[in-house]
Amino acid sequence: MANTEEKDLERLFAEARRYPLLTAEQEREVDTRKWAAVHGLQALFARDAAARHYLREWSGNCELAPLDIAAFDNREHHFILRRELADYLPGGKAQELMQALAAGLRKGRSQRHLARLIDDLRLPASLTVGLAGVMLRLDGQKVPCSVANALQDWQRGWQRISQRARPALDETARMTLEALLDEYTDARDTLTMHNLRLVYSIAGRHRGKGVNFLDLIQEGTLGLIRAAEKFEYDKGFRFSTYCFNWITQSVRRFVGDTGGLVRYPTHVQEQVGKLYRIKLNLVNRTGNEPGDEELAAAAGFTVEKTRQLLQLRNLGVSLDTPQYEDDDTTLLDTLSGGPFQHTEARAETESLHERLLSEITSLEPAERQVVIARWGLHEGPPLSRAEIADKMAVSREWVRQLERSALNKLSRSENVRSAYEDYGAVSS
Repeated sequence: MANTEEKDLERLFAEARRYPLLTAEQEREVDTRKWAAVHGLQALFARDAAARHYLREWSGNCELAPLDIAAFDNREHHFILRRELADYLPGGKAQELMQALAAGLRKGRSQRHLARLIDDLRLPASLTVGLAGVMLRLDGQKVPCSVANALQDWQRGWQRISQRARPALDETARMTLEALLDEYTDARDTLTMHNLRLVYSIAGRHRGKGVNFLDLIQEGTLGLIRAAEKFEYDKGFRFSTYCFNWITQSVRRFVGDTGGLVRYPTHVQEQVGKLYRIKLNLVNRTGNEPGDEELAAAAGFTVEKTRQLLQLRNLGVSLDTPQYEDDDTTLLDTLSGGPFQHTEARAETESLHERLLSEITSLEPAERQVVIARWGLHEGPPLSRAEIADKMAVSREWVRQLERSALNKLSRSENVRSAYEDYGAVSS
């Protein structure tokens, strides 16, 4: 497994080396193309009848359809739309502008008037592309877009605004939409590919924190893509400067969410880390363990908050505790199986593995696969139930049942009991 990861990393590094950093002039040219495509899409929204029909339904339901997570088949879609639409929903800072657009579409205002209303909204590039993606999908085209996925998930609960049937997308408009989406995607991906080295550099600073390096790279790349979507060269920053915080934020949040069994909000984890760094510095400087009052003064926290933060690292938690409120996955599901051995028992363990591997041939193929992976009988570390479920493309509950069934069968085997007794005698 280690060799496989090294090969994957080398492949990623080799790919990144093909894309040198862009010059300032190249960044300006690429970003200009990106925003020209976005503004072209928005102009088409005001010009085409089918696009105006969809915008009327969308703008009207921004006021009427609640963005309730329970209404989504995929909870990630809710988070995407909450990010994209926050300003335009009731209570948002652009709510009145959205209401003005809805009124303009309802009253059939001129193309020029609608274009001005759309421009006033200052729609994000990602939301503009998502709206265009849905319009093409309604016309039968296949468009990969996470925002479009979220919009279509949400619109199952929409109220009908217009009584007229949706007109077909004009052929010229369809071709223009496709061309503008391709232009936008090419520009965004150019900014992304030429800055992948920064992702690897930032991800490398967070290695050794209980998170796979390839996962860190993936999360950092998502942050880089988000930065490429939002970047505006005219504001005076180089893209490498702008995207640094987006990549760092994505990587740090991922480490905070997955790096430990007990998870706290990212800002709480940062406060705990700060407190323990200050505590270590005080011990190194004075040679004495600082009291709560001294530590609080050095960290700039109240004494009460300092004591609360210090207690967070001393909390116990049951392994049967669900990871999330709406998920039955327990902490135990994320832990790998055994055996957990002393280093001096390696030879005995390998012998035990060989005896077990010969015995589990009597199990069903799926049971055998689970036992081998769960207890590290293959060439690699033991895997958690969640990892096995992803590998086999089944549910974690199904993995749990296969494991229980296999262990019940093995427990009735004389050879397994004999091997266990011999191993136990050597270990003791």
